[in-house]
Amino acid sequence: MLKIAVIAGTSEATELIAALPAEDTVTAFAATAYGKEILAGQHCTVHVGRLDTEGFRQALRGMHAVVDASHPFAQEVTKTVRQVCTELQLPYFRLGRQKMTYAYDKLVPVDSKEAAAAYLAGISGNILLTTGGNTLSFYAENVPEFAVRGWARILDTPDSRRLTEPFQAHCIYAKPPFSQADTEKLLREYQIAVLVSKDSGKRGGVAEKIAAAKTMQIPVVLITAPEESVHTIAEVATQLQQYRRNFYGTDLSETHGH
Repeated sequence: MLKIAVIAGTSEATELIAALPAEDTVTAFAATAYGKEILAGQHCTVHVGRLDTEGFRQALRGMHAVVDASHPFAQEVTKTVRQVCTELQLPYFRLGRQKMTYAYDKLVPVDSKEAAAAYLAGISGNILLTTGGNTLSFYAENVPEFAVRGWARILDTPDSRRLTEPFQAHCIYAKPPFSQADTEKLLREYQIAVLVSKDSGKRGGVAEKIAAAKTMQIPVVLITAPEESVHTIAEVATQLQQYRRNFYGTDLSETHGH
């Protein structure tokens, strides 16, 4: 019925695709092989690889709607996709994550990696980054003595290993999900004095990281996600159903689940 593009990379993308009618033609765009892996078995065609503006322009032409289910911190992707959807006059939906609140008196909220690095520069002791491979070089260059006190827990995939190869001596490669106990073990083993995380919500395992830090009584530098207008999976599904009804005179509301 509808041709829907889903910008993937999160577990929410998988849930959304599972909620769409079988009659819809869904194309999911995953930047990495790991992104494709978490879509295994879903009712969709998967395009793997990073796209620039022209790439998205070509890929999204002919679609009926676009759902951006990329990571909350994938700001460049969101900006590009939103721009292309405006150009092509395509309905655009940003799938969001539930905001969490955390009760911990050693929480240090910051609004950017630059602010996080500035805080880290002012304190001593070992650092554990759980902010991904993309920003590792930034911290290595901007945090004093990173070479002797910096560690990073990195997703264990070929892409991540390639990206972080220059810093592999500082990387702890592992596959999620990570429990509170997993993180506590790392904090003890590497004698960590401060943990750095993005506020990627419940799905990002932030609560478990903070609980581990609380047990060890060390501060957590929490980088907040940019504020934007977002929708839940249910809201997106409802709006697509309305769009389907307007477009075809039916909503396929009885056809769900794959």
